[in-house]
Amino acid sequence: MYERKTPIKEDCSIEKTLNVISGKWKPAILNELLSTNLRLKDIQKGLPEASKRALTQQLKEMTEDLLIEKKDFNQFPKKTEYSITKLGLKLAPVFKELSAFGDKL
Repeated sequence: MYERKTPIKEDCSIEKTLNVISGKWKPAILNELLSTNLRLKDIQKGLPEASKRALTQQLKEMTEDLLIEKKDFNQFPKKTEYSITKLGLKLAPVFKELSAFGDKL
């Protein structure tokens, strides 16, 4: 797992935000979770070039950062679903603006 060499400046809100949303697949995962709950296999279908290991790691990091939550259903076969949290929902306007900016490039 990647370990940051320089500490995050706790007084810099932008740096803290970028730290929790940066990652190769995090923006794409978060963007999808803003519209619907997803299982890992659904996320994999949307990002076929991403390895299961990479997706699992980034989902774990976002869960630890409280952007998403993981819900395990007590059934067979095992079912796990990821959803956006209230904190994660606050990223919706940020992603909307990023998308609008990208459209202008």
